[in-house]
Amino acid sequence: MLVKPDGFFGVTMAIEGVKDSAVLMHGPEGCRKNLWALTMKVFPRRDASVNMRTPYYMGSPRIPCTDLESCDYIYGAYDRVFDALQHVKERDPGLVAVVCSPGASLIGDDCQKAVDECGLSDKALILDADLSSKPINVGIDLTLRRAVEKLAPPVEKKREGTAVLLGNHVLQKDWESVNEEMSRILGLMGIEVICCLGAGSTVEEIRRSSEAEFAVVICPEYAIETAELYREYGAVTVVPDLSPIGFEATDAWIRLVSEKTGRGCDAALGYVDGIRRRAYRRMLAARFDTDAFKFCIDAEPSICYPLARFFYDNLQMVPACLRYDGVSYPPAENLMKEFLGRIGRGEALDGDVPDYVEILCTDGNTADMYMRSRHCLRGVDLRFPSMMNTEFLPQPLFGAVGALYILERVVNRF
Repeated sequence: MLVKPDGFFGVTMAIEGVKDSAVLMHGPEGCRKNLWALTMKVFPRRDASVNMRTPYYMGSPRIPCTDLESCDYIYGAYDRVFDALQHVKERDPGLVAVVCSPGASLIGDDCQKAVDECGLSDKALILDADLSSKPINVGIDLTLRRAVEKLAPPVEKKREGTAVLLGNHVLQKDWESVNEEMSRILGLMGIEVICCLGAGSTVEEIRRSSEAEFAVVICPEYAIETAELYREYGAVTVVPDLSPIGFEATDAWIRLVSEKTGRGCDAALGYVDGIRRRAYRRMLAARFDTDAFKFCIDAEPSICYPLARFFYDNLQMVPACLRYDGVSYPPAENLMKEFLGRIGRGEALDGDVPDYVEILCTDGNTADMYMRSRHCLRGVDLRFPSMMNTEFLPQPLFGAVGALYILERVVNRF
């Protein structure tokens, strides 16, 4: 639909998803504006030591910027990088990332030298613009892998029954509730989550994550490289074909985790079944008929397929348009092609969005815009949450509670 963050966004937001980190943007101030507003929306944190007069912060406690000018592209801006890092260092972050904008990368400033001279070599990453043209999931995944490689060397002894949770990120719909829901499910299987990588984790949690016995992935598009790294570290990795969207896919995810880890899953499946029964009772009371409703989804393949099946199998809705937002994940894509061919709706894949559709599942701002302009009956916010809404109640997309959120958005007008 409209919002298409790229790998540059992904690199920055991956580090911003680490609680005690700091991102220094090496580039013009314009490259930082949208990122600053977005990070303050999805993961608000304030630093009382930052004010309107703090150099390079420009009135914002997040993502200081070297604010390049035209002459800097000719003569270089090493001094700006060095000076900005000195101000960042004063706040003693556990991880520092120097993110170069595409234009700044052409200058060739020696950012590593600036990091070394500031005494930050042990906790700083230089993130160039090499991922800017990649999809956002690649930017997030590879950046988090680099962060783990920097902070968490492999260890010989694993902590039995522990896991690092992968594939969640701060641009995900209500990512905090996702952590809670998936940790609850894993807890019912006797697995303790010690790190939710890139989704509110601290630097210390990342350091300890190499001790995890298991590496469990929620949304695989965002964790291919990080899961591989933990596999190299000796962890048992669980990488699903599908994200746990809806009741059936959540059941399948739980069984896969059980199979890979050897942990029992009866309690976790019972938890999902209890919420499924609750949803059934509420649907009986809703008196809201979704038969033959058309729906459009713009999401990653591992989310798009189980969500489409949830709508088709449980609510008797018909796919009108299904898009992957420029992201590829063959296991889920193959399942989608087979499914659409079987029901005679192959044209829905990468099709045009109708002028009107009953259910539109996409990024929060687009869903909100389509509802306000009456181009859809219901908009379902999947990720890059709407800048207009603030969540007070838990609204995760994944797991059993995530299925309730989806039904809530489909059935209720408000």
